[in-house]
Amino acid sequence: MNATPLLSLAQVFTLLFVVMGPPLKTPLAYYARMQSFDAATRRSLALKTALLATVAVLIGGFLGLSLQRSWQISVPAMLLAGGLIFLLVSLRTVLEQYTSSAVPHPVPEGAVPAHPSAPSAFDLAVPMIVTPYGLAGLIILLASSHSTERTMGVVGMLILVMVLHLLAMLFSGPIVRSIGPLPFKLFGTVIGSLTVGLSVQMMIFGYQMLALTPAISGPISSP
Repeated sequence: MNATPLLSLAQVFTLLFVVMGPPLKTPLAYYARMQSFDAATRRSLALKTALLATVAVLIGGFLGLSLQRSWQISVPAMLLAGGLIFLLVSLRTVLEQYTSSAVPHPVPEGAVPAHPSAPSAFDLAVPMIVTPYGLAGLIILLASSHSTERTMGVVGMLILVMVLHLLAMLFSGPIVRSIGPLPFKLFGTVIGSLTVGLSVQMMIFGYQMLALTPAISGPISSP
């Protein structure tokens, strides 16, 4: 495998941004679940949720990478599978902008129980942040990494996405009340459209690598 990265770190960030949540949906989703609770509870649970999601995704990603190597799945095959996964998720991100979705509204006084039960960090992290296709996408990006530096770069982009999730949860109230869902839908359409192209490009890379490989009997190692 060529040592030149198949995708730039900026492109890796864009793909992870779309499949991990994405953070564009987090303010509305978190506000809908947590608007009945005080600021301290919302802040504490946001921190726990972001931390849990980050740890879970990293563990799952590297566990999947280990299995990919032990099962001898080639990098071209992973690129083709990853391109397909990213393509389907990106198309869904674009098309769902045209479907109606409920926008959360403030709960009237008296409608909230005296002692509401807060959801757990796990209930919020899955599937609001940690998605099956997001985990699969991370495994594929790690599998196509050619060096330790590249792997750390992918992990860095993942952590950056998780920081955006944390900020989206911490400021979900002001975001929902002042901005509303429309700008997020517009930005989601733009990002989704770009990732459709990136997904197809990943599949093209996979086909090109297969064409240059006479026979694949095991994993393709990077120099």
